[in-house]
Amino acid sequence: MSIDQGTDERSVLLDPQAAVMVRQLVQGVGNHQMRKATVVLAFFRDGYWLRRFIEEPALGALEPPDHPTAVNWAAVLELLRTPELLNDNRREPGTMGPHLTVLEMAASLAVGHLLDLRRAAMQLSGAEWRDVLLRMESAADFVGSPLSPVSPAG
Repeated sequence: MSIDQGTDERSVLLDPQAAVMVRQLVQGVGNHQMRKATVVLAFFRDGYWLRRFIEEPALGALEPPDHPTAVNWAAVLELLRTPELLNDNRREPGTMGPHLTVLEMAASLAVGHLLDLRRAAMQLSGAEWRDVLLRMESAADFVGSPLSPVSPAG
C-alpha cells in the first residue's frame, strides 16, 4: 500500500487493509519484548510509526517487504542513526521530537537501543509518557534473568 501526496491521512488510518496489517504486525511477533515494542508503536498517535512503515516500504522497517509480519528492528536502529530520513513534516509538522522518542523507546525495549530517559521524558506529554510506560510495563517480567546475587566476601 502506498500513499499519494494528496491522500488524506485520515483515510489511510481508516483503510481496512492498513488496520489488518497493523494487527498482523503485532500478532506475528514471538519475542515478548519485541511484541510489546510493536504494541507501543501501534498505540502511539494512532499507530503513526506502523502506518508510516507500511506506507513507505523503502524505509525497510518491516519484514518481509512483500507481506510484512514484523518490525525489522535492525533496520529501525539504522534509521535512528540517520533521523533526517524519518523527518516527516507533511503529516504532523514540528512533531518529530515525540515521534522519534517513542521509536527510540520501542527500539530500546525490543533490541536494547540506548536511550536517554531524561530527554525522552521532556519530549513527551505526561499522558503520552504514562501510556508508553504502561504498555511497556508487562515486558519487564520477560527481560533476561536477573544477575546472580553477589555473595558476601568472607
